[in-house]
Amino acid sequence: MSQDAIEQRVREGDPDALAALLEKERDALIGFLRRITGEHLLRVVTIDDLYQEVAASALASLDRAASPTLNPAAWLRQLCRRRVTDAHRFHFGADKRAAARNQALSGDRSALQFEDLLIASITSPSEAVSRDIRLSRTHAAIQSLGHDASTVIRLRYLENKSFKDIAVSLGKSEVSVRVLLSRSLRKLEQMLREEKDSGRDSP
Repeated sequence: MSQDAIEQRVREGDPDALAALLEKERDALIGFLRRITGEHLLRVVTIDDLYQEVAASALASLDRAASPTLNPAAWLRQLCRRRVTDAHRFHFGADKRAAARNQALSGDRSALQFEDLLIASITSPSEAVSRDIRLSRTHAAIQSLGHDASTVIRLRYLENKSFKDIAVSLGKSEVSVRVLLSRSLRKLEQMLREEKDSGRDSP
């Protein structure tokens, strides 16, 4: 399928087309991420991790972004900038959070990173669900998604597995894993929004 045909299907909201576009543009996006990511951030994250988070974010937000006027390449670069900004904020932007991470036991630290990275991946700064959602409530919502969905989220965000490794573990293709993750994140986002709107996530 030609590049133009793939981009047209992305404008129509086709997640399979977006997965194909992400693979075709992988090297270009990684190069762009490398140019906009400072050396200090690269000491704590890898370019491949940033790319994988951009891909997951793109798939999760496609239904909102799709339109006849969408420029897929520009949109993906925008998501790259947002991911770098979010990663910088997560690792360096909040002194209190950094201190808490440094003092936490390894298990607690993994849980904190899991919560923050997951919530960041299903929201944008302008439409974020409150980031202080209790981890236990988030876990309960994930478990309610079903076995495959909860497994792919756990492997990606808690165990930091690559899409390739997840595909091998689940016996699926990388494309199907990306699509499953995007659909699961959209459903989880909806559930967390409904909790927020109902007032049940108040501290």
